[in-house]
Amino acid sequence: MIGSNMKARLFFILFTLLFYNHLFSQSYGSYGFSDAKSAGLAFTYASNALGIDAIGVNPANLALKDYSKFSMKTLIPLPPLSISLTTPISIEKYNYFFGGVDDGHGNTVGRYLTQADKDELNQLLGESDLIFNFNMNYLSFAININERVGSFGFAFVDHFGTNLRLSKVFTDLIFSGLYPAKIYNLSDMDIKLSYTRELSFSYGRKIADFDNNFLKDLYAGLGIKFIKGYYYLSTNKNNSHFIYDESTGIVKGSWDYEIYHAFSPNFGINYGKDSISKVENGGFTFSPDPAGSGMGFDIGLNANVNDQMRVAIALVNIGSIKWDKNQATIKGIGDFEFEGYNSKEQLDSLSDKFKQVTSDLKSSFTTGLPTTLRFGISYQLDRAPFIKKFPGKMLISFDYNQGFNNEIGNSKKPRFSFGIDWKPGNWIPYLRTGISVGGKLGFRWGFGLGMIAGPFEFVFSSSNFESIVSPNTARKLNFFAETRWRF
Repeated sequence: MIGSNMKARLFFILFTLLFYNHLFSQSYGSYGFSDAKSAGLAFTYASNALGIDAIGVNPANLALKDYSKFSMKTLIPLPPLSISLTTPISIEKYNYFFGGVDDGHGNTVGRYLTQADKDELNQLLGESDLIFNFNMNYLSFAININERVGSFGFAFVDHFGTNLRLSKVFTDLIFSGLYPAKIYNLSDMDIKLSYTRELSFSYGRKIADFDNNFLKDLYAGLGIKFIKGYYYLSTNKNNSHFIYDESTGIVKGSWDYEIYHAFSPNFGINYGKDSISKVENGGFTFSPDPAGSGMGFDIGLNANVNDQMRVAIALVNIGSIKWDKNQATIKGIGDFEFEGYNSKEQLDSLSDKFKQVTSDLKSSFTTGLPTTLRFGISYQLDRAPFIKKFPGKMLISFDYNQGFNNEIGNSKKPRFSFGIDWKPGNWIPYLRTGISVGGKLGFRWGFGLGMIAGPFEFVFSSSNFESIVSPNTARKLNFFAETRWRF
């Protein structure tokens, strides 16, 4: 019988362990992507990402004049680093809620949470995502041959990404207990993890000159991507729910979920076609056998309106990945009743019901790439006819980004951003800042520095300035650092 909030909490723990035992079986973490210059501008890049930064953003920008004809990123002298973490609670809040307090005798004891504390923690944990992205750029370069031939770009990159959103049902149960006759629906839970490798080839060139007052010239570009998929986990659907009948003391529910799962057999498990088996001596290798493969395309345009303004539009990541080599579609459908946890028989009965899932090991599945429309406008402020004298060079930019799915790194929520790239003088570093609103992560304030020393360009930035000046209070922690070769 369930007659107290404590019993409801124990039910929550049991439900979570049983359900997630199947959901996360044999899963590993993954990470994600971007470049250091764009991060400092709060990811304002559609019209101003030039040279090597144009790869994956807008291939038409490859042909625009950059600082140099050739630029390259590689692991030498310093490997490009991009780490981004978005958490439900900050370090400061974590220490407050879970760090304990001094009992007056030198001992650390748990903090007593007031109702206001519980409500705040419930909101933080129940309405936020855990997003962790990591990008490893082994080699990428861009070369501008000339105006007639055009420009070429190449990139060899690994993308790791994760986006976890637990159902608010779980936190409601912890902080409020189990309410009679209330339907607890788990459909808001969303889990995505992936690890892919991308080889991309891009090309851009000027396609037209205009002798009028509307446009000066027009550039176009195309990118082709060959992708290998090494890991993927996603909740394709989840309509699971349950309800507590106070009159009988029984929790009744049903689960109805479908999970896409695929990963390289080198990682330790082989789904095969009829059964699941372990792979001896499995583990991570630099070039594991892929579980899926696919192709993607980028197309873009960039027009110089005059000597100060340019306008750009691009549609990137058009394509998909077919997972067909070590994949499974895990389906759970059925009813359950929870009457108690006082006997081994009751626990075994509940556990058996959660094990009644099916795994389709024969059917492949296809996932889309994070297809995105980008539109951007840039204005070279120091060249403005209404400004007679300006300290250095300054480019201001505005972007609109619209995702067409909710794959990792993408969102159907529109995102708007504004960035400033300023070079005050010859011996002063590039100063970059920007703000971004909307999208998956909401408001962000970017800041970055860029320095050129001989053949090297050093770029350091964060797309969330709070993570630099106040890391203990920030929920969005990220840091980007790159060294580029330029000739």
